[in-house]
Amino acid sequence: MLSYQHAFHAGNHADVIKHLCWLGVIKALKKKDKPFTLYDSHAGAGLYDFTDSLSAKNKEYKTGVSSLSNVSASCELLNDYITLCQRFVDKDAYPGSPIISVELKRDHDVLHAMELHPGEYAKLEANFAAYAGHHSHCHKRDGFEGLIALTPPKPNRGAILIDPPYERANEYDDVVSGIEGVLKRWQQAQIVVWYPLLSERAGAKHGASERMCEALSALGAPCFKAEMQVAENTHDAGMYGSGVMVINPPWQLDTTLSVAMNEVTGYIGENSTCRLVWVNEDN
Repeated sequence: MLSYQHAFHAGNHADVIKHLCWLGVIKALKKKDKPFTLYDSHAGAGLYDFTDSLSAKNKEYKTGVSSLSNVSASCELLNDYITLCQRFVDKDAYPGSPIISVELKRDHDVLHAMELHPGEYAKLEANFAAYAGHHSHCHKRDGFEGLIALTPPKPNRGAILIDPPYERANEYDDVVSGIEGVLKRWQQAQIVVWYPLLSERAGAKHGASERMCEALSALGAPCFKAEMQVAENTHDAGMYGSGVMVINPPWQLDTTLSVAMNEVTGYIGENSTCRLVWVNEDN
């Protein structure tokens, strides 16, 4: 099934927590001069126009990134995120993870962005032509297949963002098997996995994220979960929040991300809460 288009949700609270975390990972990699490789398994279009019919339908960005517009954040990570996004928001647009990666990577770093949806890939290709510089590649291929084919990188430094639409209930299992395959090839991979928090209204998907995180923790790598809740978890709430599970996180990302999330919840709604917990401690 290839019906999902991220433009419906661009710039919402889920993008905020996901891209804050991704930015934190890249900033940590940039502390050394040695090049690194970034992988985006479900890249989407890369850039989203708030004025088009898809983004304008639900205007989810108004309770996400737009709540942070022109905020002078006390947290460095959040301030960097707002500064990066504001240049696009000022033009009624939001940068997806591929364009965020393009903006942050250095000329000698490598980016591989993968997207299978034909329409989304055409937009991604056009946005790469407009924004991407050296060593930025977009691929029309299945993200999990691409991760196995393209890892490990040389030199052995880098990170992976996995952000599936979770349209199908078995996509949660696909994430676990895909990451298990990557870790067998690339044990040091820093991996960020986004997931939705869904109420009972989601049926078979209710609790699937929690079960996926348990299965990922059983792989044994150091990892933590960071979650943001934006609504009460009632039966009919739908997606009441979202989270990221970070495998092999860089040093102190847990601290910087916690501070950033706590500050974000003060801007995006009075019902917003957040938490970060280590699942497997980094010894």
